Amino acid sequence: MSHSGFTPLQKALEVTLHQLGLDVGMATVLVHRVWPHVVGEEVARRSQPGLLKNGRLQVTVADAVWLQQLTMLKPAILKSLESHLGSRAVRDIFFVLGTWPTATARVEATSGGQGDPPSPEFEERLTQVLQPVQDSECREVLARILRKAWLGS
Repeated sequence: MSHSGFTPLQKALEVTLHQLGLDVGMATVLVHRVWPHVVGEEVARRSQPGLLKNGRLQVTVADAVWLQQLTMLKPAILKSLESHLGSRAVRDIFFVLGTWPTATARVEATSGGQGDPPSPEFEERLTQVLQPVQDSECREVLARILRKAWLGS
């Protein structure tokens, strides 16, 4: 509480999101948004943040060389995430080898502006990221936000 008897807006928002079970979902959205700024565009093209659960962020990496490189840079990435997010929402990172929808896949998913459905891989990734959000209405809203952010539609 501040001296005036009011709760700062940021604190009130954090408490409300936590009570609604949205704090994890919002943290995941924020991590996806800041990832290129945290690791740089070159690394962002070769890695993709995924599920954030209990403060542990899973990051999928394109190949073993980048996995090793990012593992060595983990302390710096964690510090940069804390700086960009303004919190310690991400306390640990673990890297896994894999693939994800690339920029090309994103373009294909929205090809011709025809409203083509996103690829099954994209939908699987979206489901994985939204899995911690318990409220179905909130999950739908976050899904729309992520589709717009990731697909640009």
